[in-house]
Amino acid sequence: MPVIEVSVWDLERLLNHRLDINNLESCLPDLKCELEGIEGDIISYEATHDRPDLYSAEGLARALRGLMELELGLPKFKVKEKTTRGIVKGPKYRPYAFFATVHGLNLDDESIKQLMQLQEKLHATYGRNRRRVSIGVYDLSKINPPVSYIAVEPDRFSFVPLDMNEELSLKEILKKHPKGIEYGYLISKYDVYPLLIDSKGTILSLPPIVNSEDTRVTEDTKEVFIDVTSTDPKAAIQVLNIVVTSIYERGSEIGLVDLEINGQKQTVPNLSPESIDFDPSYVESYGGIKLKVEEVKYLLEKMRLGVKVRNAKLLEVNIPPYRVDILHQVDLVEEVLMAYGYNKLEPLYIPPQHSGKEDGIEIFSRIVRELMVGLGFQEVNDYILTSREVLYEAMDHPELPTVEVENPKQEAYSCMRTWITPQLMQTLSRSKHADYPQRIFEVGDVELPDETKENKVREERRLAIALAGAKITFTDIHAVISSLMRQLGMKYELRKGNHPSLIKGRCANICVNGIELGFLGEVHPKVLERWELKVPVSIAEINLSKLRDILMKLT
Repeated sequence: MPVIEVSVWDLERLLNHRLDINNLESCLPDLKCELEGIEGDIISYEATHDRPDLYSAEGLARALRGLMELELGLPKFKVKEKTTRGIVKGPKYRPYAFFATVHGLNLDDESIKQLMQLQEKLHATYGRNRRRVSIGVYDLSKINPPVSYIAVEPDRFSFVPLDMNEELSLKEILKKHPKGIEYGYLISKYDVYPLLIDSKGTILSLPPIVNSEDTRVTEDTKEVFIDVTSTDPKAAIQVLNIVVTSIYERGSEIGLVDLEINGQKQTVPNLSPESIDFDPSYVESYGGIKLKVEEVKYLLEKMRLGVKVRNAKLLEVNIPPYRVDILHQVDLVEEVLMAYGYNKLEPLYIPPQHSGKEDGIEIFSRIVRELMVGLGFQEVNDYILTSREVLYEAMDHPELPTVEVENPKQEAYSCMRTWITPQLMQTLSRSKHADYPQRIFEVGDVELPDETKENKVREERRLAIALAGAKITFTDIHAVISSLMRQLGMKYELRKGNHPSLIKGRCANICVNGIELGFLGEVHPKVLERWELKVPVSIAEINLSKLRDILMKLT
């Protein structure tokens, strides 16, 4: 979780209230923040990923006003009547951009530090290191609207990037500027780059890399222009709302921008609160404390939420635009409990309603493991995360719908496995130095996309088996399956089948009671070559979840 540093003096200035450090320390846990340390005037705290509005002194001060009862209810934002124009025609790989302005600012070194901290913490977390979202803030007095977000050829434009005094082309920025070196991979592989430019040709920035030195925000800046570019419009709008409302804490007005997005018009930011119907009895059901409706209303207002009492069983709660973490009534219960004070809650012992027991699939899996070890196999355990290259390319298998990691740190762990056999092949490839024959197996889970499930994913327990050796054939793997099924008391049959990773005519489908449970066969020489294996390999993979279901019906 990100660690935020703020000046106590700056907080007091934003609050217009003298702070007691002990009081501040007691308030932080009620905002899901954890105090990291105090050094001189600087206090550092860890904020949770779901409260990005607390990534700067401005957001923290706004929340503290409520907890300290200096200001209750929904924050109000003064919006400038006159709007600015913006045009969005960005590249297809990063198509979204949203703008806003804030006026009447009084900035100094500390407030600029907080602005930079807010940007960088949002970039690192919500923005996925600028891959999903990036933010730019500029001195509006140096810009001539309308501002356009466009796709350009990188050799045709140049500007002086931030903290440099040399004009560079867009390609040169990626090679010479520190931010270009760090984040250039996000755009360097494309023929066109995103660019933010005003009506007179002044370049504001090369998103998501670096701003222009010409539009730098300084202590003399009185009004700012804000842009958020993104691959995800919802995330971009949420980030824009967080940045705009944070900067507004040091200003007097927010300016709207009329955007032209591929021929369609949209005015941003939309600062209207979202509304959730809340049953106050949830507080007792989920939180264990009994409160009157007026008490619930007051506690929600301490958390800077707007509340209207419809009746004794219904509150209309208005959520400010910077709160991206409140989605359900349960989230509102959490807000009530934080305002009430977790330290005031008395822990209660709740007796178990039923005795615990081992899950049936785990018992069955353990039996299968013991049988496989008894058949002379060695168990291996691999990660459920792998790559498409291992699952499909190396196995000469067409790609299947796969659950992918949205922002993988390593390509080797970029998706969840849809079958286990490829990882057994990977293990054999890494064990070429060991003696043959090699007999390995794994019992584990695979994850398959399934729209019928609540989380859109179906989990299956599988058994995968691999035999490698100079004289290994289809007969050897068939003998293993036959022994396993016999010891499980299951009658099975082999049916003719084809598999892209196996030799045609030397593979089959495994069926029980007419239900296909898996496959077995000899690995195709082309696949062996890709894994750099010099000996024949026979494999099998069985769906243990289905097999157990059949067993349960028979017993």
